[in-house]
Amino acid sequence: MRRALIIILCALGLIVGVLVGDQMAGTALNWMSIGGNIGLKNPLFLDLGVVEITLGFWCRINVGGVFGLVIFAVIAKWITSWLKI
Repeated sequence: MRRALIIILCALGLIVGVLVGDQMAGTALNWMSIGGNIGLKNPLFLDLGVVEITLGFWCRINVGGVFGLVIFAVIAKWITSWLKI
């Protein structure tokens, strides 16, 4: 339970941080939007005649996302110790 809560909150922190970092692109805090993309540009296709499967993964990360991840990880650690789980 504890590990799942920490993973969920860290993923949420990464998402919120990337969104905040993207919003800072035209402001004085534009350094928070510095980042890049990780993943497959062209997805993998597998056609079996009856079933067609498409596999792909793409992730965008920036400085704001890293800050959000760290902040939410600290909050998750505090919540788990407060709840004693």
